[in-house]
Amino acid sequence: MINSISDFTLPPGIKRFEDVKKEEASKEIKRTSTLGQAEFLKLMTTQLQHQDPLKPMDNGEFLGQMAQFSTVTGITEMSTALSKITEGFDTQRKMQTIGLIGKDVLVNDTNVELTEDKGLRGVVDLKTASNQVQIQISNGAGDVVHIVDMGRKFSGQHTFHWDGVLDSGEKAQLENYAISAVALNNSGTVSPNVKVFGQVSGVRFVKDSSEVMVELAGRGEIGLGDIERVGE
Repeated sequence: MINSISDFTLPPGIKRFEDVKKEEASKEIKRTSTLGQAEFLKLMTTQLQHQDPLKPMDNGEFLGQMAQFSTVTGITEMSTALSKITEGFDTQRKMQTIGLIGKDVLVNDTNVELTEDKGLRGVVDLKTASNQVQIQISNGAGDVVHIVDMGRKFSGQHTFHWDGVLDSGEKAQLENYAISAVALNNSGTVSPNVKVFGQVSGVRFVKDSSEVMVELAGRGEIGLGDIERVGE
């Protein structure tokens, strides 16, 4: 005896109304999840294309953003596409870094190589306006071999240059020199921070890591993130 509709057995191939509704709901969830995946891929690709080459997104940050999307149904279906995006990201970053070879970059250091074609260049960072600014250039023995008189300067960063010609008219030896600055303002004499330009002679990609090392002529390796400005 059938006591209720729920006890009634449907013929093969016939589905209950409740089961049909559940299947439709499941299909809708899958459809909206797929749309979300497509939007996520488009957003991530756009972000990679517009990133700063000097401060690229590292693998940890990249994976972190993917993890935020892990709750979406069917995320495993995106693994192949994401792998291709990651490979493209790494290739783009390497090509951008290789493009630095031969260029001058600004680093937070006081030792710089004097070259015959470009001399030496750097930047002095003044916190306040100064009535007199001088750049002192010393050799390996610590002797000041030349002074660049920059005169009065407002606050901010100011570029200096020395062509390598000594006061005697002779050319200085092509070697590394130490740079320091002295500034006179209303408070007295101060020693502003100095940064120097160095020429990129090579790059090295650390195996199994997102770290990139940049080699400067006459100085050695620095991290890509230590570069503050790119010149010619």
